[in-house]
Amino acid sequence: MTLATPLELHLRVLEIHRRPLRLVTLRPQCGVRFSTNYFHDTWHILAGPDGAALLGRLLWGLAYQRQPGTLVLIDHPHLVPTPFEADPPDPILLVPDGLTRVDDDLLRALKLRLRRTPGRPRTIHWQTFGMTGAATVTDGRAWIRDRKRPIWTRERMSRRAGFVCYTAPPEVLRAQGAAIHDMGSDGYHPMAEVDGPCWHHDGEVQVLGNFAGKVTAARAARRALFPGAPGLLAGTGDAWAVSDRADLVLLRLRQTRGRARRR
Repeated sequence: MTLATPLELHLRVLEIHRRPLRLVTLRPQCGVRFSTNYFHDTWHILAGPDGAALLGRLLWGLAYQRQPGTLVLIDHPHLVPTPFEADPPDPILLVPDGLTRVDDDLLRALKLRLRRTPGRPRTIHWQTFGMTGAATVTDGRAWIRDRKRPIWTRERMSRRAGFVCYTAPPEVLRAQGAAIHDMGSDGYHPMAEVDGPCWHHDGEVQVLGNFAGKVTAARAARRALFPGAPGLLAGTGDAWAVSDRADLVLLRLRQTRGRARRR
C-alpha cells in the first residue's frame, strides 16, 4: 500500500448530548495493534512500525477533515496489553482542535453509547495525499524552531474520561503525522511539549521492534507470575518482575528458533 492509496475505515454518525459526532474507527479486518501506558509522567502510545505508519496517516488525514464533530477512535479489537507488564490499555482518541470540541461529560456519554448501541458503521476512504516528501524531522534545528511557534501550545495529550486523548490543530496534526509515519523500527517521538523551567512533554509515541512478540511474552510472564492479577502493575516492583520474565521468554524463544534453523 502506498500513501496515495486511501485507507478503508469505518464511520459512525452519532448524536451525543444533542451534538452530532462523526466517529472514525479502524475496521475489524485491520491487523495493526496499539497499546498505551503512563510512565515518567508521560502518556505513551505504543506500537510497532506498522502502527506508527498507520497512526501517522490517521493524523495527517484528520488535519484535512471539514465536518465538525469528527473524531478518530482506536479501540478494541485494535488494542493489546502493554509489551512490558501486560497492563490493560486505554482507548485512544484523536481530536482536531478548532473543528471538534469535547468535554469529559461528552466523552463519558460517548463511552457508554459505544458500549450499549454503537450503531452500524459505513466504510469510508481516508485520503493521505501530500504525505510523500512532506518535511519531517530530517532537519533537527528546523524542527525545534518550528515547535516554538505559538500554534504548538494548542497541542495536548492527557487521559480524559477513560480515553487517552491527543488534541492538536491541523498544522500540528500534519507535522506530527509525517514525523510519526517515518519513525522507523524503533524509537520515541515527543508530543504535547510543555515549556517552562523543566522541559517536559505530556505525550509520546514509542515504536518497538517485534511489538507483537513482546506483547505475547509480557502476557505469558504475567500469567505465570501473577495469574488473575487485575489492574495496573506499572511503577511497581511486580511490573519489573513481569518485564524481566518477559525478556527471558523472548530469549528462550529466539534460542529455540535458532536451533531449529541450524537443523
